[in-house]
Amino acid sequence: MKNKKGLSPLVATILLVLFALILGTITMNWGKAYVEKLPEKPTASIEEGEPLQIVEIRYAKGEITKEEFTEIKKTLGY
Repeated sequence: MKNKKGLSPLVATILLVLFALILGTITMNWGKAYVEKLPEKPTASIEEGEPLQIVEIRYAKGEITKEEFTEIKKTLGY
């Protein structure tokens, strides 16, 4: 009977790490290709919606001051 030796722990660890890296690379490339094929969500225009909503959005973004916001609300009847 021959005296057979297995892989050393260092070589086995290196092989496992390489296998994990290769498997991870393949998975990431597959996932990237899958995500790039997904359609983009349509973006709604700010100009869509009720006039008060539009004014509230402009105020929240800092495009108009609080005084302007209050004045526009009064003009719209709110």
